[in-house]
Amino acid sequence: MQRRALIADNAAGPPEGVAGVLTRFGFANTVEVATRDEAVVRMQDGHFDLVVLPVEGITPNELIALEREIRKDATTSVIATAPSPVPDLILRAMRAGVHEFLVYPPKAEELASAVERLTRRGSTETQRGELIAVHSGKGGLGGTSIAVNLAQALAGQRPDSRVGLLDLVVTGGDIRVFLNLRPAYDLSHLIAKGSQVDTELLTSVLTACPGGVWALPTGDTPEDEELFDSAAVGSILSLLRKQFAYTVVDCEHHLSEATLTALDAANRIVLVTQLTVPALRSTQRSLAVCRRLGYEDSKLCVVVNRYQSGDVLPVKDAEDLLQAPIYWKLPNDYRLSADSLTQGVPVTLQDPSSKLARSYGELARKLSGTGGSGSFSRPTPSGGSRLRKLFGTERGARNVT
Repeated sequence: MQRRALIADNAAGPPEGVAGVLTRFGFANTVEVATRDEAVVRMQDGHFDLVVLPVEGITPNELIALEREIRKDATTSVIATAPSPVPDLILRAMRAGVHEFLVYPPKAEELASAVERLTRRGSTETQRGELIAVHSGKGGLGGTSIAVNLAQALAGQRPDSRVGLLDLVVTGGDIRVFLNLRPAYDLSHLIAKGSQVDTELLTSVLTACPGGVWALPTGDTPEDEELFDSAAVGSILSLLRKQFAYTVVDCEHHLSEATLTALDAANRIVLVTQLTVPALRSTQRSLAVCRRLGYEDSKLCVVVNRYQSGDVLPVKDAEDLLQAPIYWKLPNDYRLSADSLTQGVPVTLQDPSSKLARSYGELARKLSGTGGSGSFSRPTPSGGSRLRKLFGTERGARNVT
């Protein structure tokens, strides 16, 4: 089947070089238009397998219009170009759905590499696994414990599938502690590789854990935090989803770029809370931010950790405060949890018959839809302007809790 390409304002570079590249990848019909706006209009009128357009000077309204057209057709790949790689511009373009960014004018080999990556992405898109982000607005609520045990529970239910576990707590992440890992490599090594990260490199860095979980812990160097931008994290998440039926992500408590990227990409967000006033207030703020980011209610799953029937605050009062249902309650078992952490073995393996382990299994079934009580929602489309609406600047997101 012959492919169609749409190029605006010579954004792909010199026509003679572009023609050779596109012909090599099976593009027999290339439409050229004078402006970016005209390209967006042409996208409304018909399908294109590839769109290349300039994004320098693009306004928020123009970006919204472009994002709308990109989201309409998941089979359209979009390459953006600009004279210089301005980080804010790249971030906004990527969050609007653009798949690749090239400095203008791109060399023929650079364009060919981008088209090859997009072609490969298109051929594996239907095999993308599901992503669950575990997040809490404050520390001490047990988010890492839930991420580790949920991943283990998913692996236990699907022995024929692979389950990934990613630590996105950039400095001080505890997944390696919970699983007693001493990896030679960690997430920071992948981030440092930038665009060189591929499936083979990712596989070489992953650590196999008992029970069918493959973990990617983070490093311990504070300086690594500066490297964790949304583009790098988004690329790694995409690779994980191609490799695993499920990927569970342990997110930071503050809304960093890395956390927002994971929340955007997730099919489900597990918001961890407890039935205490400080925890519920924190969850209330997290829910408000998620709704302002445009996440559907079906994507948000409030999970009460360390639940006891004698808690001072009843579940109904918590739901009234949060204006959201409690999706699941994990029973309190301090002794088993502490022993599990000391041994570096998930609860679901330490004592599979325990009430807590069974509860993790039931939560995993509900989240995956195998228990007949729900199915995954689609990942939320992202748009760079939302960060500015929420925080004024992207960097300011790091201080919101």
